Amino acid sequence: MTKTILRLAALSLVALVLFAPTAGAQGKTTTVSIKDFAFNPSNTTVSPGTSVTWVNNDQTAHTATANDGAFDSGTLQPGQSFSFAFDKAGTYAYHCNIHPDMTATVTVSGAGGSSSASSSPATSGSASPTASATTSPGAPLPSSGGPSSLGVVAALALVALGAVALVLVLVRRGGAAS
Repeated sequence: MTKTILRLAALSLVALVLFAPTAGAQGKTTTVSIKDFAFNPSNTTVSPGTSVTWVNNDQTAHTATANDGAFDSGTLQPGQSFSFAFDKAGTYAYHCNIHPDMTATVTVSGAGGSSSASSSPATSGSASPTASATTSPGAPLPSSGGPSSLGVVAALALVALGAVALVLVLVRRGGAAS
């Protein structure tokens, strides 16, 4: 009985270590659909740290390209997506390089640091080394974990260690009673 409880406690701790980073790594995301030769919504407002994912739900290729060069999805074929993490406040006007009449904006309200592209290893027509397309239709890409992720992991680890300590105390008391 004692060995079973200890094994369960150890497995719980291993599961915590394996899965806790993904809990803290989930950032804020919003999606812009590219369909019928338009970005929908055409004006998006987000807070700093939010990743915007453009999903090409159209029948033809498009791009999501910042007018100031801050981001460029490269060519997105139907079903492909591109994500960009907006950390710096401001208004980012963008367009489709293939269809220049397609325009929209992302407004980042509040304070923040810098902006960065978020992508997966699968690329298709990437315009720069940091911007790429992925073939997972409609799936926002995870943002990378930062200092807040470490806090979540640390808190979860403390809870797990407390649970293991409690199990050990109960096992000892149970063993002393028999």
